[in-house]
Amino acid sequence: MEKLIRDDGTLPFGYHDGPVGELNFLDFDLKSAFGSRRSNLYKRIKFNRFNFVGFMAEDFMAGVAVVNLGLIKNGFAYHFDRNTGELTEASVLTPIRAEIRPTPDSPLSRIKTSSLSISISEKGVRCNTQKFSLEVDFTAPHPNPLRVLSRTGYRGWTYTDKRSPVPVKGTMTVNGNLREITSPDVLALTDWSAGYMRRETFWSWAASAATLDDGRPFGMNLAAGVNETGFTENMIWVDGSPVHIGPVHFDYKENDTTSPWQITSMDGIVDLTFTPEGYRDEKVNAVFMGSLFTQLCGSFSGTITPPGAPPVTITRAPGFCEDHFARW
Repeated sequence: MEKLIRDDGTLPFGYHDGPVGELNFLDFDLKSAFGSRRSNLYKRIKFNRFNFVGFMAEDFMAGVAVVNLGLIKNGFAYHFDRNTGELTEASVLTPIRAEIRPTPDSPLSRIKTSSLSISISEKGVRCNTQKFSLEVDFTAPHPNPLRVLSRTGYRGWTYTDKRSPVPVKGTMTVNGNLREITSPDVLALTDWSAGYMRRETFWSWAASAATLDDGRPFGMNLAAGVNETGFTENMIWVDGSPVHIGPVHFDYKENDTTSPWQITSMDGIVDLTFTPEGYRDEKVNAVFMGSLFTQLCGSFSGTITPPGAPPVTITRAPGFCEDHFARW
């Protein structure tokens, strides 16, 4: 298997068109700001990893995630009924029983406890809680994933792999009610991210997987706060074709994230309004780490204007927005 980090401990920053293989993070020459080399134990503890899969349809949205923060592991799964506003969720924090292999193109992310079990692989998602379960396969590979590696802080780095939309087929059970889920009625997006991040990190995030009014598949990933040192993780996909987006501004009320958000890009490509319908939040303030997390379900409307192409009208495309502060 290929490895991302070079033999001399340096990194190939930028966009990657093909698979990067293993993120061999222990081979990275990690140093303090003043040049002292970090131990392998330090590198293991400080290497953060996340794997999220979101599902969206006309009547529901759902999300599952496995998070590895070194000393603490986290998993969550939820289902949001867009018709009733009901949220069904499960979440765990644990020091063990979780893994995220550092292979983003062939992922295997797992967490298993008595109340929550999640497995995310390149084949699909398996999730079981007391009230909510998923058994879903990814039915086709994404034609043009976003793979980007950028500097973070003075000595760190962040790698992210984003894919949208992803076609799916499987079943979902909510409160004892079983249903089949199949694309294009249900679409997914995937997010695999890892790296040596700032001690205090924040981001705003927006993502969608939808079918446009003219029948073309549409995907979107926009963020502010990470991956902005020379490269961005901002991309849209129209009918599978990727378009890179410049820096993005998120305009929303910090004390009322359930009000509409305005999302615009500096290059003029993106002009969207996000209307929240429901949310899942989490607040953790522990000795060694903390998290203020709000993930909103809702819809996007507005225009996307790719360079040299006519505007694309976005009408109530389902998706997520997120406001997140982390200390690790």
